[in-house]
Amino acid sequence: MSRTRILIVDDHQIVRDGIKRILTDENNIELIGSVGSGKDALAFIKCNQPDIVIADLSMPNMSGIELTETISKLYPQIKVLILSMFNNEEYIVSAIQAGAKGYLPKQDSTTEILLEAIRTIASGDEFFSPSISKIVLKSFINNAKSSGVSDVAKKHQLTSREKEILKLYVEGCTNNEIADKLNLSVYTVKTHKNNIMQKYNFKSTVEMIKFALRNNIVEW
Repeated sequence: MSRTRILIVDDHQIVRDGIKRILTDENNIELIGSVGSGKDALAFIKCNQPDIVIADLSMPNMSGIELTETISKLYPQIKVLILSMFNNEEYIVSAIQAGAKGYLPKQDSTTEILLEAIRTIASGDEFFSPSISKIVLKSFINNAKSSGVSDVAKKHQLTSREKEILKLYVEGCTNNEIADKLNLSVYTVKTHKNNIMQKYNFKSTVEMIKFALRNNIVEW
């Protein structure tokens, strides 16, 4: 089984060292680099492409959001996990719009949560800590209230099971949690999710949730 290649980007050496210690003993994770700026990160990526970049938001010369936008544009196969002291709505939504696949507040992140985030993102899903998920949902719900049902939403029909699973995603549940709640296998949950995303041509779970809320596809 291939190892997930990680690049750490943070202007604080103590933070980079702390993440290194967490990742060092993980058999399925390979730390391939640690740099202190977005500029250094892009130079590194040209020669050594990681699977996941763990980046801070607040850095000199190039912010984490700018770095995320650049990586998403130039290297769409590389996933970005934001690890930041900032947990306000503006920063979180901006990071997601820039292409971040995960967002963790430094003050709430334990070793277990960081490793879970890496594994989840490496598997192709997004990961947001519970506190971040609430902020994201609040933002999307507020935006949804001012929007009507789109023609795309009217065009496609979801099965009752798909609606049931979509509602649980909206509530912030993970694949494993949905499987437990509905007494299904994780594979079955992922299959239903893929069906939903193919019907609407969604590119991410966040896009799926935002669309569901905006168009009142599930009750909330």
